[in-house]
Amino acid sequence: MGFSSSAAVVILFLGVLIAIGMVFPVMETAYERQSAAIEERDDRALEVRNTAIEVDGAYDSGTDTLTVNVTNTGSTTLTVEHVDLLVDGQFITGWNESDRSVEGDSARTLVQPGELLELTIDRNTEPNRLKVITGNGVAKTVTEVTNVG
Repeated sequence: MGFSSSAAVVILFLGVLIAIGMVFPVMETAYERQSAAIEERDDRALEVRNTAIEVDGAYDSGTDTLTVNVTNTGSTTLTVEHVDLLVDGQFITGWNESDRSVEGDSARTLVQPGELLELTIDRNTEPNRLKVITGNGVAKTVTEVTNVG
């Protein structure tokens, strides 16, 4: 084995070291991002498992309003801005202070576990079906609305 063979082995060995030096940081970053994504997914799944709501709807034909009472029966806090309502196929979102109240207070925007969220919308007819959707995707459907007027 002469000098040229030894030089070729050294060049190949250096090439392998440089390649590993370039690939390792990329693989480490990819692994860290994957681990963070898995952790975020697990946190979202836990939040969904801990979210539960009960829905009661009442329609008053005298004032043409639909009142939807949503009770937070889970252990997560709900944000009013992220609660949506689907009434007979009509999507309703973006609650004003006059359209909502949490435990009777229209200024509150968080619904703690065990608290009641009251949503009110103008409606000309009694709905056949309504669905309340929380910010993390948990939904509850009501097919019987109480007529109070």
